Amino acid sequence: MKKQIAIRDVALASGVSTATISRYLNGKFQSMGEDTRLRIEKVIESMGYKPNDVARTLRSTKSNTIAVILSDILNPYSIAILQGIEEACAGFGYTIFVCNSKESPAKESQFIEMMLAKRVDGFVINTTGGNDELIAKLADEIPVALVGRKISQGAVCSVSVDNFQGVNLAVDHMLQRGCDSLVLLSPATHHISPRIERVEAFRTLAARAAVNGIQSDIHIFEKIQIEAVAEVLEKIAGRRFSGVRLGIIATNGILSLAVLKAAKISGYIIPADFLFIGFDDTEWSSVTNPSLTVISQPTYQIGATAAKKLIAGLLNGHKKAEPECLELPVQLIARDSTLR
Repeated sequence: MKKQIAIRDVALASGVSTATISRYLNGKFQSMGEDTRLRIEKVIESMGYKPNDVARTLRSTKSNTIAVILSDILNPYSIAILQGIEEACAGFGYTIFVCNSKESPAKESQFIEMMLAKRVDGFVINTTGGNDELIAKLADEIPVALVGRKISQGAVCSVSVDNFQGVNLAVDHMLQRGCDSLVLLSPATHHISPRIERVEAFRTLAARAAVNGIQSDIHIFEKIQIEAVAEVLEKIAGRRFSGVRLGIIATNGILSLAVLKAAKISGYIIPADFLFIGFDDTEWSSVTNPSLTVISQPTYQIGATAAKKLIAGLLNGHKKAEPECLELPVQLIARDSTLR
């Protein structure tokens, strides 16, 4: 049996993206160079590709399905976002395909092509941060909403949180508790917008606090490993012997848990040795010893809002989601890890 030629096969042979092939098949030649158009035309002819097999129906037929691509589906943050997306989609009669890119830009790109071939009506993406150009082009062809993370180019709908507000709440809380030395712990930024925004917010706020003699430091982890976190704690927690009141802030839930584990292994007592604030109010945050002061993000609402905005555009017959950038507020929940 002759193998059916897919749109991704044509894209690979032409040296362009599937989004470009989609534009060609829909007659949008103004968005590509003449040489590109002719090259695609020759490839389609030589391969015997039938455009109406997949690509032409991509925009003409609704499937009532939404592709959801998450960067780390095992993260409690992602699970809460997914719940919001799924329930919002179900409320409008849409089903979802869920893909886990595992923080791999290559996997993310593959899933985008795979979901295009399945003729989904739109995409909700928590991006890895490595496919900004691809996602911007995709959003020109089909409704896309980003959750939690933005991209650096293109006008693409996104729903995230006010990261400056989150870091500001954490820093203010530490200063109110009498801390005179602040340390921010973050995973590697790798073009991931919330990580970048939180680190930059801390730099700005630390510079202001320095006027009043507040010390500050930032530690970035390429990989979140207990041993690496323990080494950093050993370096910075020694300040307490010089009478310094130390406050540590971790910028996501996975790193927050790593800090608690590393502190226990190393024999540090929170908040006696240092005050600690984490991001994300996960289920375990309130039952750890000590219970964890956190910056709580409205994760369910992030997912639900993004899905509703995407579907609103689909129901109104729009080919693109409105390129609105929503930043939802966060809140600080004070618990035992900062009470001393």
